[in-house]
Amino acid sequence: LMINLGFWQLRRAAEKQELLTLLTDENITRVHVSSQLEELPRYANVEIHGEFLSSPQFILENQIHNKEVGVHVFTPFKISGLDTIIMVNRGWISNNQFNNNLTKIQSKPELIKGKLNSSPQVGLRLGEIKLKDLDIQNVTYYEEDKINNLLQQKLCSHSPCEISPNILLLDESVPGGFKREWHPVIMPPAKHKAYALQWFGMSFVLVIVFIFWVRKL
Repeated sequence: LMINLGFWQLRRAAEKQELLTLLTDENITRVHVSSQLEELPRYANVEIHGEFLSSPQFILENQIHNKEVGVHVFTPFKISGLDTIIMVNRGWISNNQFNNNLTKIQSKPELIKGKLNSSPQVGLRLGEIKLKDLDIQNVTYYEEDKINNLLQQKLCSHSPCEISPNILLLDESVPGGFKREWHPVIMPPAKHKAYALQWFGMSFVLVIVFIFWVRKL
């Protein structure tokens, strides 16, 4: 068991190293076809041409930044030349500064860039979220299936389109957003390797103890 845990820590170290490489990769992919969004890895840098849609927007509550409570603002973005809509996280803003007027955005053709990500992870669920037919609505957690179904109903009823399963973390250089610091807190690979060494060391000690015990019998 301890040996398996040691190898598991080594695998986690390799995964974290790959993630850190992606986070520091400066290469940018221009998205031309929707299949690219599914093929690119998490945290890939992308450029997308299209336009923001003014609704529906989702305000994700209870988001902590520097020990202050605020919200993340999610706005749909229609990709030019594709029947694809991707939700864009435009950043964080404190509860004290936020009001719905701040979410207003001008719909015009533009080139935006950012990092691809999956939908925000759901932690503790305090009841089901109930989505309404509103242009701007607050949610306590980002339930991907329900939100994408609502987007499909509101945005794809008149012309066929698809909702990307990805989220775009809007780059801080792009106007029209809020505070954006997309640096996930992760355990460094070296720490996983240190834990692996501990597990292997404990396994070695147990083997020595077992051999000593057998010889005494």
